[in-house]
Amino acid sequence: GMGHKRSRDPLRSERMSLLARRSIPALVARLAPRAAPSATRSLSASAPSGFIELRQYDVTPAGMGPFMEATGKAAGARRDVFDAPDGSSKWLGYFTTELGGNLNRVHHMYHYESYAARDRTRANAPKNSEWVAYLGQIKPLLVHQTNMTLIEAAPTLAASGLPGIRGFKTASTNKTAVAFELRSYQLKLGYPTVPSFLAHYGDGLPDKLSADGSGASELVTLLYSDCGPLNMVLELWRHESIERSQDSRKASRAALKWKEAVGSIAPLGEHFTTQFLRPAPFSPLQ
Repeated sequence: GMGHKRSRDPLRSERMSLLARRSIPALVARLAPRAAPSATRSLSASAPSGFIELRQYDVTPAGMGPFMEATGKAAGARRDVFDAPDGSSKWLGYFTTELGGNLNRVHHMYHYESYAARDRTRANAPKNSEWVAYLGQIKPLLVHQTNMTLIEAAPTLAASGLPGIRGFKTASTNKTAVAFELRSYQLKLGYPTVPSFLAHYGDGLPDKLSADGSGASELVTLLYSDCGPLNMVLELWRHESIERSQDSRKASRAALKWKEAVGSIAPLGEHFTTQFLRPAPFSPLQ
């Protein structure tokens, strides 16, 4: 029979070259939706810069009260330790669990420009006597500690006009029952899985955001894991309240491109969890 010559696909060749170099940030940036010119001009965080560290501590049930009291009193020391004058490290947020997870777990997040910046920050921490005293107070109250590092999917956020976690400023004036929602996707093994997820997510996100006229919910950040459980994607949303988050969910069901994106994302996942968090009174993110 007659043979068919396969045409060369330049984009596919580029993707395979990127895969060979094993650079997820490079592939994510290449496959992300193009940002509108106005968004590109206005957003400084249009490319991955540094990483986010998420630390999660489990506290004894009887110890949560004393733990949070001591942590609130030491908020100034935490800023002194982690908010570097040159911007190379910054404390981002501190949350307790409200629904959907371990009720005695706290979640805190930090940004570092590099692993060297993290090393410097942690090496200098013992020089702060208030911080050292605080650690002495809380360690007997802890049951378990975990951490992971994540890269912000900055090109995907920028394409929808979103600045990312460091530039986030809420437009909401309601601050009485605020809840943050941490949505976690554990994806299947495979190097292209995370970039494929972000490409589909980025295709549907503008439609989801435009369909939601409730004003109740804002996407703070979109992250993918770099160290810890791999092939994991996290979303962090801010809601005026847990009740109001339901308004946003209903509105997003009218977003056809978002529904198509979810349909494409579903086969990539192993499991999906969501939990509502409350910002501590001393948390930078509110």
